[in-house]
Amino acid sequence: MDLGYNFSTAHNMSTIMDGIYAMYYTGTAGSGHAVLTLKDGIIAGADAVGGLLDGTYEAAGDGNVDISVTLKSLPGTWLVTGKLVEKEDDLMQKITATLPRNFGRGNSIGIRTPTGPVNVVFKKLRDAL
Repeated sequence: MDLGYNFSTAHNMSTIMDGIYAMYYTGTAGSGHAVLTLKDGIIAGADAVGGLLDGTYEAAGDGNVDISVTLKSLPGTWLVTGKLVEKEDDLMQKITATLPRNFGRGNSIGIRTPTGPVNVVFKKLRDAL
């Protein structure tokens, strides 16, 4: 189903993408889930083990969505990629990706993170207020 989104301006894209999303992800060592809010180009979220996600999103030239988020994990956390967060340098990792415009429909998307590949499913739960 094509939603017919027009991403000709960042404002149009931001308005269309604004909302609350469930994020389900798997890596080589496990799986997890998080909730994200996208609003006016800003991303804020948290995962089930206390990780915080903060970043931005904007329209890419091809109608897709460029995201840049920083994941702040708690010491002692095992990431789904198999990496143990144990020292100060491990607490924060920057993740960038280009997502398809219909990323919130529940399709699996491969994302490369600094600690390894992760398959992510985004599901839009509701529009932002």
